[in-house]
Amino acid sequence: PTNMNQNFMFKHAEPSEFFVAIKDGKTAASVILQDNERNQSWKFIDKNNPKPALYIHWLTVKREFAGQGFSKILIEFAAKEALKKNLKLLRLDTDADQSKLMTVYKNLGFELMGIENEGNDKTAYYQKSITA
Repeated sequence: PTNMNQNFMFKHAEPSEFFVAIKDGKTAASVILQDNERNQSWKFIDKNNPKPALYIHWLTVKREFAGQGFSKILIEFAAKEALKKNLKLLRLDTDADQSKLMTVYKNLGFELMGIENEGNDKTAYYQKSITA
């Protein structure tokens, strides 16, 4: 998306939270991993009992690399990073109208925890338990 430029990224993440997958010298995919709810509150799901988790944001794959397993690679990487921080949950959210993306997350082992209606927007919350 056009809004995902350097200024946007630095507004929402620290450089140490941004990860890139490279193939043949080209950026193939990227993701932001955070151990806090900086970019999406989970209060709708957790109420007043937040759970420690690694939050996955803006997982993107360049079209020319679509279908090559980069989403799975980055989710597996996120799981390893979470375990390093002693976190047992991966969490992400997406637009609930993005059925194709919701299917990708389901196929990667995420469970739909709920859908929040926010005016004209609907947010789908996904979670995956991980073990060593």
